[in-house]
Amino acid sequence: MPGTSERVDADVIVVGLGAMGSQTLWRLAERGADVLGVEQFTPGHARGASHGESRIIRSAYAEGTAYVPLVQEAWRLWRELEEASGQGLLEATGALMVGPAESSLIAGPLASARAWELEYELLDTARLRARYPHFAAREGLLGFHERRAGYLRPEAAVTAAVAAAEARGARVARETAVTGIVPDPRFPRVLTAGRSYTARHVVVAAGGWLPRLVPATASSISVERRVMGWFRADDPSAFAPERFPVFAHGDASGEHDLYGFPCVDGETVKIGLHTWPGIEEPADPARGHRPPDRADAERFAAAVGDTFTGLDPWPVRMVACSYALTPDRHFLVGPRKDLPGLTLLGGFSGHGFKFASVIGEIAAQFATDGGTALPVSAFDPHRFD
Repeated sequence: MPGTSERVDADVIVVGLGAMGSQTLWRLAERGADVLGVEQFTPGHARGASHGESRIIRSAYAEGTAYVPLVQEAWRLWRELEEASGQGLLEATGALMVGPAESSLIAGPLASARAWELEYELLDTARLRARYPHFAAREGLLGFHERRAGYLRPEAAVTAAVAAAEARGARVARETAVTGIVPDPRFPRVLTAGRSYTARHVVVAAGGWLPRLVPATASSISVERRVMGWFRADDPSAFAPERFPVFAHGDASGEHDLYGFPCVDGETVKIGLHTWPGIEEPADPARGHRPPDRADAERFAAAVGDTFTGLDPWPVRMVACSYALTPDRHFLVGPRKDLPGLTLLGGFSGHGFKFASVIGEIAAQFATDGGTALPVSAFDPHRFD
């Protein structure tokens, strides 16, 4: 075991450079930390949950009022990364949530907007139909519209953060698979096939691989496959960002929720099924994503055909990804007492990418300061013990 004079390879090692790890690397580098990132593939890869061209960012958060200050800080940090990288990463389009009054997509944003005095507009069925004829809006559906929302470019966000970190002196071990992590209060270690790395702190941002690398999280995180689809628009201009925002559409049960984006390629609209009967399929990240098939296309066709007008309901292409889900669908962020020297980031449950910039800052604070003033107590990794 390392002694008190042990030479460390870095003050902080970040395991995994997807959404959360790439931002953590950047925030640590911005602090001047000696940081090493270890990534089993190449940053920006399509093997996890940080690909697919777009991710929604929204402020009036349906999943709970406690998320609002975090997403506000995340928005600021995304703009900071844009400035640091010289790349456009966040497009503000506004957001539209559609559902009955009692649905989480309406009641949740309303609660957050009222709690934090956010600007919004609530549309009754008639105004929803008039303004957004793209939806086959049945009687009783409402629309919740907010301006401070839009979409992020996930692959670009990951690679921009890694590049910005390297420009600040961070080192990156690419194509380097981690085989084990050894907690230690002074000198935790990261094991790979080729060598062992020693640090003063390790941030584990391994996505769907987290339960394998940190078995203490295995009962808290399950990995499921999801599929994103692109659908040809009859009139692409009607779905252009200036006329059609990012959106989510659901029912009172929460079992038929889909989300999507405006037409940004001049031809298609991207849609994903967040919850839907038949989509819950366990996934093993080590085996890769099972390719989309006809059953996925048929499920999309039924959902899109029932929800929209002006879209061909059969997808022109599909891409698989994964969700790392916790039982309560809230995140795991922070240390565990039984894993000294580690900060864990995981279980982002299909709604985490928008927070990656602020989660990176939180992880950097844990790694260098031993704690954070940002509100993360609800994400305590011990809560499922």
